Amino acid sequence: MAQIVTDEGLDWLLGQWPRAASVQAGSCYIGLFTSQTASTVVARGGTMSACITEPTTGSYARLVIASSAWGAPATSGLGRKTTGPQVTFATATSNWGTINGFFLTASATGNTVLIYQANFDDLTGVVINTNDIIKGTPAFQLSAS
Repeated sequence: MAQIVTDEGLDWLLGQWPRAASVQAGSCYIGLFTSQTASTVVARGGTMSACITEPTTGSYARLVIASSAWGAPATSGLGRKTTGPQVTFATATSNWGTINGFFLTASATGNTVLIYQANFDDLTGVVINTNDIIKGTPAFQLSAS
């Protein structure tokens, strides 16, 4: 699975801690992307406005994940990983196209900070047609390299 914390995502994280430890974000938003491929993500300098394409019709909307919903960090490979709750996106009322993975951002809408982007574990895109529902369990990992 390809994954990345973009430069603007790292800046956002560093703005939360240690600089503003008392003003941490209470939630983040998960969205789905149709850009890139089922096995690639943006480069580290990638931004929402320049690199991410989301479904734009058919009842698609980003979902909120409260910070308290994420699990405790655990060792994973050369880093640490936390897993969020399973999320269920609204039933598609039109075709969304091929979903290649998910991203985490700071806002429910718009070209805000792209914090994190990852493909699905099996590196397979999922075609979402009318009346389809997609569920997923996001995970977020930081690794030492």
